[in-house]
Amino acid sequence: MADALALIAHDLKNALGGLEAELAQLIDEPTPVMAQRAHLHCAELRRQFVQFLTLYGARTGGLQALCEDESPQDMLQAVQRLWSVKLQMDGSPIQVVLRPTRAEDVPAFWYLDHRLVQLALDAAIHNAVRFARTRVEISVAQADGWLVWTVHDDGPGLGSEDPGQAHATGLGTALAEAVASAHVHRGRTGRVHLGRHPGHGTTFTMALP
Repeated sequence: MADALALIAHDLKNALGGLEAELAQLIDEPTPVMAQRAHLHCAELRRQFVQFLTLYGARTGGLQALCEDESPQDMLQAVQRLWSVKLQMDGSPIQVVLRPTRAEDVPAFWYLDHRLVQLALDAAIHNAVRFARTRVEISVAQADGWLVWTVHDDGPGLGSEDPGQAHATGLGTALAEAVASAHVHRGRTGRVHLGRHPGHGTTFTMALP
């Protein structure tokens, strides 16, 4: 946890410095572009704080999943829309798209914690966008009694040099693992896996019971 605290403190310090500079420019140059950048910076800071606090809670008092009936497909579509808007506003060429899935493979409802699962998906997509060349594909489907969320990028693959290292906290995967582990049903516990495909990207999967 000490290493994680150091990572988050370093990244937040840098992000706050960048936000301060952008807000200072808004005083003399109140342009929509500068306001947009400042807003994105604030959103990124909030994302990092929420991730850290969630992971900290998991490491200290245990993470409790407050599960309710949710529509996985509706959740996935909402996440995709949010990321599409975010990347467009940020001027990124990366696209986050829904991977085609057979309708019969996607359950109408699943018992899960909406807030925690969305945090884990956001963390996985954030990591994928850093490595992706052009696109990130996301999907959800039922397989052997598990609800499997998938995030795949078309980057160089797991273990390659991280082009976004300067903006990484290293907490995303740990957060997703904590979220998965908080979902327990009939003796089965959620799990996370990272698949390496050299030259063909990385696949993140989170399976919930």
